[in-house]
Amino acid sequence: MKTVIFDWKQTLYDPENKSLIDGALEVLNFLKNKKVPTVLVGKGAQDMHKEVKRLGVKDYFLHINFREGPKDPSLYSSFVKRHAPQKSIFVGDRVRSELAVGNSLGATTIWVRHGEFANEEPENPMEQPDYSVNSLQELISIIEKV
Repeated sequence: MKTVIFDWKQTLYDPENKSLIDGALEVLNFLKNKKVPTVLVGKGAQDMHKEVKRLGVKDYFLHINFREGPKDPSLYSSFVKRHAPQKSIFVGDRVRSELAVGNSLGATTIWVRHGEFANEEPENPMEQPDYSVNSLQELISIIEKV
């Protein structure tokens, strides 16, 4: 069974509106019903843990890891490695700082193209996602087939 590793900000969570992005609950419920292990990683501190709890999504995740400071590839790579890269699906909104890490480790990568980085094009093959979606709801059909 594959593990789905989600980036938090701009993938599932809209920090500007302090709310889940449309379709987030639908995808999380689908994964929970299918008993697919999910992991949440991202940049942030205790405030992000509080947001996850406030929004009622904490129990959807097997692991949650937020780290303060600049985005560091090790934030993502440690979880991808821990969950067998070839059996992991990494979902993020940044081709350069998130999906490139998943690709370098051999995970299946899905680019959620919305928000601030929707038009950030890959600059090299390592940044090229396996799949690209414009909405979270589109993840369901991709996850079912990989």
